[in-house]
Amino acid sequence: MSYQDTILYNFQKEIVNSSNPNYLIASDVGTGKTLMAIHHYLKHNKGEPLLIVAPPAKIKEGGWDEDIKLVQERYSIEINYQMLSYGVLAKKWKQYHRHFVVFDECHYVKNPTSQRGKAAYQLTKYSTHFLLLSGTPASNSIADMINYFIMFGFTKNKTQFNREYGIWEQKFFGNKTINAVADYKEKNKLLGWYKSFTTSVKKDDVLDLPPILFKQINFKASKEYKVIEKDRVLEDKAYDNPSALLHGLREHANIKDKLAYLEMLFEATDNNIVIFYNYISELKNIKSIIKDKKVFEVNGSKQNIPHKSDWEKLKNSVTLVQYQAGSAGVELQYANIVVYHTPTYSYQDYAQSLGRTHRNGQKRKVTVFQFSTNKTIEESVWKALAGKKDFDKKIYLKTKLGVI
Repeated sequence: MSYQDTILYNFQKEIVNSSNPNYLIASDVGTGKTLMAIHHYLKHNKGEPLLIVAPPAKIKEGGWDEDIKLVQERYSIEINYQMLSYGVLAKKWKQYHRHFVVFDECHYVKNPTSQRGKAAYQLTKYSTHFLLLSGTPASNSIADMINYFIMFGFTKNKTQFNREYGIWEQKFFGNKTINAVADYKEKNKLLGWYKSFTTSVKKDDVLDLPPILFKQINFKASKEYKVIEKDRVLEDKAYDNPSALLHGLREHANIKDKLAYLEMLFEATDNNIVIFYNYISELKNIKSIIKDKKVFEVNGSKQNIPHKSDWEKLKNSVTLVQYQAGSAGVELQYANIVVYHTPTYSYQDYAQSLGRTHRNGQKRKVTVFQFSTNKTIEESVWKALAGKKDFDKKIYLKTKLGVI
């Protein structure tokens, strides 16, 4: 029986048809990776159960359950599956011997030396087959691919890989000098490895989506920001170490004017709005100015978004999403206005968060407001993200603030 006649788009069918049992689908957010993964399992399994490893937010959101139910009903079959959170992967991977494993948002396990990354590799060895899914599996460099190379048998571990392909340089951190990998040689060979087990899909190439419009809203640095930058203290609170200093600068770039702009935006539209933020203080401030709008939240303690059945009629809502909890794994295409109240350091999180609304199923033009405070850390973060890079905190501390 063909499992691809009625549900999948043609480009999805081509991916499933061409994929090997162990594979990586690097497909943009909103291109239907979940349905492709289910069909990949149906194509290659020999009766073993399916294990889906996913971020907690994605498990709570229920997208996998809904898509599996759709497939079961459409084909009149039963799929034996379980869900496992990345949060407990390192503790529980041994319980899933001889499962067919799908790693959703596999960039969560790209670090081969983390407990999560090590457990993911061990689980691939335990599995019958494994499939990796992500819109941003290797967003920064060759270094992001190392754990995938280990999983697919191209190298034994990170140490061996860096020894054979690393370009080493001496780097200075304060009074310390260390040898570190600055780049990699034989990149064509390494990229050839990656392409041998990966299909990459950009949604603009395969989906006819409405346009996305970016608007950068610029503010002046607040007095509080300037005080923290100069004195490393604000209202008896000390920002006396690099981490605290960076947090203080981000949090106090310009609270007042950002809230004033949001108030204006709230009054000007009854469209559904998504706001991405970093800090609890931001959440409290934003909630304090919301009037006469439905409020939804996605953060470490809440997973509250409207059900898909309500999307069509929903309007005049605000969804507040903390990057760490909701940049990946939730579907928000009921909204067509996105606000970045503060930028994230991670290009991966930024790219993932953009795809929460601008994805398959979006019917309206998406407008993205990027709040940026001039001559502050925010300006530097946005510059890094525009270059598709993570923000380098160490360089900023050293060159901009003179902090080692």
